[in-house]
Amino acid sequence: MLRSNLSVSLSEIDKPIVMVTSSHANEGKTVVCAKLALSFSQAGKRVVLVDLDLRHPSAHLLFETHNEFGISDVLLGRRPLRDCLQQLEIRYSDSPVGGSMYFIGTGPQVQNPTELLGSGRTARTLDGLAKQADVVLLDTPPVLPVADALVIGRIASGAVLVVEASRTAFQAVQQSKDLLIRNQTRLLGIVMNKFLARDAEYTYGYYGYGYGAAPAGGSDRAFPERELIANNGSGRQDID
Repeated sequence: MLRSNLSVSLSEIDKPIVMVTSSHANEGKTVVCAKLALSFSQAGKRVVLVDLDLRHPSAHLLFETHNEFGISDVLLGRRPLRDCLQQLEIRYSDSPVGGSMYFIGTGPQVQNPTELLGSGRTARTLDGLAKQADVVLLDTPPVLPVADALVIGRIASGAVLVVEASRTAFQAVQQSKDLLIRNQTRLLGIVMNKFLARDAEYTYGYYGYGYGAAPAGGSDRAFPERELIANNGSGRQDID
C-alpha cells in the first residue's frame, strides 16, 4: 500500500528521489526504507537505495552486505560511483519471480557529515542516479538530533516521515514536519510504524504515553521471506 501511494506521488514530481526519515532514532526508518525498496523491486521497478545516515549506518546490516566503501568515497572523490553500486539479486520464497535492486552503503565515516551532504557533488550524484532509476530511496538520519536530514531534504523531491506508534510524542512529529516544510522539503506522507491493533482504541487520546510490546516469536532475520544475494559489483551493471 505504501509503494502504491508513493508511486502516485512520484508521478507528480520531476526527480524520483525520496528520503525516508524520522523524528528520533530507532523509530524504524531504515527497515521501512529497505522493505519499500524491496517492494518496488518486486514490482519490476529499477530502484536504488542509498544509505545517507553517515553517522549511524545500518542498512547494510539488513541486506547482509558490506560497508567497506560507499557514498562517502564517491562524494570525496576517492572512488567512482559505479564501483560503489552493489547489485542485490532477490529471490522470494512465495514467488517464482525474483528481482534485483541496487544499494550504496555509507562507506567510511567522515568528520563533517552535514557539510559533505550539503555539497554540490551530493546533489549531482543523486540527480545522476535519478536519471537512470525509477526511484531513488534515501535512508537519512532523523530530523531532530542533527541537521543532516534537512540538508538532504533540499536535494530530495520529497520525504516520508516514519513515526513509531505509542512512543513518538505528537510534538516531535509536529516539529519534524514544520522543519521539513520550512526547509522547502515536500512531505509526501507519514508512516505509522510498530502499530498494534490493540492500541487502536486509545492511541489518539494518549499518543506518546503508552508503550507497545513487540509481537512474540518471529525470525531473527531482517527479511525472512526473501533471500538476498549481493553481487558487490560483479553482476549486471546497467546503472553507471
